[in-house]
Amino acid sequence: KGKPGGLILTGIKPGSFFRKMGLRSGDILTGVDGKNIESVDDAMKFYENLKSASDVTLHLKRRGRTEAINYHIE
Repeated sequence: KGKPGGLILTGIKPGSFFRKMGLRSGDILTGVDGKNIESVDDAMKFYENLKSASDVTLHLKRRGRTEAINYHIE
């Protein structure tokens, strides 16, 4: 429908912060805390908000299935 369906993730390295969150290369990040990811700007806002967040819920597509990952930031 002409709208981005999320942001595809690549280059997630073993042991990285994003890997510890449960993300993997090939995942399509579709939303964070109920807000859709429709642009790189949306993804950058998510990244900036991680600095002050204590919990985050990631919505993604992995291998054609929709998943939600809840992560507590310490």
